[in-house]
Amino acid sequence: MTRPLHLGLLGAMPEEIGSDLAHLEEPSQEEFGDLVIHRGHWTGDDGAAVQLTLAWSGWGKVCAARTATRVLASAPADNPIDLILFTGVAGGADPSLQQWDVVLADAVVQHDMDVRPILPRFVVPPLDRAVLKPQQAWFEWACKALEGSHLAGELPGFGRPRPGLIGTGDQFIGDAKVLMALRDALPALTAVEMEGAAVAQVAEQEGVPWLVLRVISDGADAEAAQSFNDFVKAYDQRAWNLIATLLRQQASAPLP
Repeated sequence: MTRPLHLGLLGAMPEEIGSDLAHLEEPSQEEFGDLVIHRGHWTGDDGAAVQLTLAWSGWGKVCAARTATRVLASAPADNPIDLILFTGVAGGADPSLQQWDVVLADAVVQHDMDVRPILPRFVVPPLDRAVLKPQQAWFEWACKALEGSHLAGELPGFGRPRPGLIGTGDQFIGDAKVLMALRDALPALTAVEMEGAAVAQVAEQEGVPWLVLRVISDGADAEAAQSFNDFVKAYDQRAWNLIATLLRQQASAPLP
């Protein structure tokens, strides 16, 4: 493959990517109603470039699915999206997690999907699966990049990256009882958020690799709302460091 890696980079809010857009070179944008898609490229210290298509979806599964679909469909035929990455913050479902810990999804599930008795709980009808997993080659690439940066001290303030099951639903979870019920139903649940599994479903159905990368903002408990609001303000200043960790490894990306 001779063209650069083309990354579709999505977050629910500007703060979850780094809202100033200063990292985009030769930026342009296209509007679809109230959705703005930004395009440009990022150049590493070695001179290698990554094509970026970037958008902020808004909260929730519908917004995330709409944005992922627009991003994929609006890419030029001769320069399609190679990987779609949804990133941002999440509530911790695993009690061992703390603020600033990093979770790379090794699987995602829509925790509010329930069409019983037609299909088992959590199963997504078009795919006939409850749990979606990223392509192994892309997952291993991201794991290696994140772990390497952490060990090299290039991610100050962030916890050590770890894999985990991320649950998505149209619900901000700030109730310990609700979280406990989800953990009872999904014992491996690591974090909860509102977009990732919807983007994964779109990507799966479109045949495009995907990753979901989250940083823990709160404990999905009674203090979650305040913790979330305070955290997001600080996260805006660090978010791009996490993304750049992956971009710097573009040369080893498992492109077709």
